[in-house]
Amino acid sequence: MVPAIRQLIDANEPPPELFVEPFCGGASVSLGLLAQDAVERVLLADLDPLVAAFWYEVTTKGEALVKDMRKLEVTVDEWDRWRKMRPRSSRSKALKCLFLNRTTFSGIIGGRAGPIGGRAQESEYTIDCRFNKDAIAERILNVHRLAKEGRIVDVLSSRWQGTLDHAGWYAAEYNPKATIFYLDPPYIEKADRLYELAFDEFDHRQLAEHLRGTTHRWILSYDAEPLVLRCYRGLGDIHEYRVVHHYTMTGARSSPVPGREVLFTNLPNDPTRRERTAL
Repeated sequence: MVPAIRQLIDANEPPPELFVEPFCGGASVSLGLLAQDAVERVLLADLDPLVAAFWYEVTTKGEALVKDMRKLEVTVDEWDRWRKMRPRSSRSKALKCLFLNRTTFSGIIGGRAGPIGGRAQESEYTIDCRFNKDAIAERILNVHRLAKEGRIVDVLSSRWQGTLDHAGWYAAEYNPKATIFYLDPPYIEKADRLYELAFDEFDHRQLAEHLRGTTHRWILSYDAEPLVLRCYRGLGDIHEYRVVHHYTMTGARSSPVPGREVLFTNLPNDPTRRERTAL
């Protein structure tokens, strides 16, 4: 998704001094944009306490987290133990998030997915195939370094409403017009299988109502389901783009296929305009 978001950012001034991700999950967009110097600093947030704890520990205590990560045994028995565990400390929550993300099918922390390779571990891909401790350590320490440099300003464990309110304080320190909110809420298709904290129809409509009325600059990614299209399509100040071909973008001149990803935004400049003019 980073190339598509980058297209939108580059087409709209001013460039982001603060990039806020209220549904950060794996934070791939925020971290990808930081790596490209497309944004100056980011604020990460997630309602899932495991996800929020992971990023808090990475940004504030990255070296200690790496030491504990290296002690983990990656087995199906340990997968069962972590799955059942109800951790209380921030560190334990972070380790549970990390362990299950790297050892569960499709990286699903909650939901109904089982361990990679199945219980019999007869698959070509075993439970530890994505748990390269050296690579994980390098990634954690790289993000920790960004936080120490002031490029990750905070990590919040909150609902999106609280994140938007809290982020307003940070935006006031910089240029509010140079703040962009990127929202990637729980998708609709197969939500109960993918998310521990899924959205219902009320949640989707509540988010849409807020975004339609806010003066903040925002970008929203979704699956192109009928409910989503009804909430955002055809409104004058909201622009729609289809995300295709390895996360590049095109103008939405036809109806997206359900299941395909779409972007909605109130950023005014269309990065695909030149492409459409040339056709």
